[in-house]
Amino acid sequence: MIENTSLEISNYWTSSEYLTESNKKSGTLVAFDWESEYLTGINTNIDLGDSELTDFKFDTLIDFLKKNNFTFVLGLRNTAFDYNPTEEWTDKLKENLESNEIGYDEYMVETWPAPIPEFDVPDGIFILRYSYDEYSEIDKFAAVKVLFKQFMEKSDWEKYYKEEDTEEKTRVIVLVSDIENLVLHKGYTK
Repeated sequence: MIENTSLEISNYWTSSEYLTESNKKSGTLVAFDWESEYLTGINTNIDLGDSELTDFKFDTLIDFLKKNNFTFVLGLRNTAFDYNPTEEWTDKLKENLESNEIGYDEYMVETWPAPIPEFDVPDGIFILRYSYDEYSEIDKFAAVKVLFKQFMEKSDWEKYYKEEDTEEKTRVIVLVSDIENLVLHKGYTK
């Protein structure tokens, strides 16, 4: 249920122009934080480490890239968080990409409030953003809890929202992109 609801909200965001990426053919990873059956918040500055490495659906990401004829992924990493994603997570991503003949490189994005650069990239390149984009409505929901609360309380998913700030939560990671949204990590305890 929490995976489906997380995906439904992501699909609504992309169909209602909440996804305001600086680049086409791009996406970001969004963590939906649940306490039991209640969504308590989201995060776009996700720690991609050991917890996320276990059971991350790299195969689903690879299928998405191949289906859409992407032969290269450009990861946008933030200079203030150069340790995220971790080396282990990035190595696993690269291993999966390389075994499917998909290249990978990274670009270091300056810290907020510097904007995400607009890249002039050819077809076949997918941009995967790991860093905060102040022009993204979704990132604003993640950074300012009251904005997310207002969105949820006026949405079709109001019954799933609960204003909580607990230490232990179940996190679902969704790739939110202008092409397709995918659950890439079903619930795990964070």
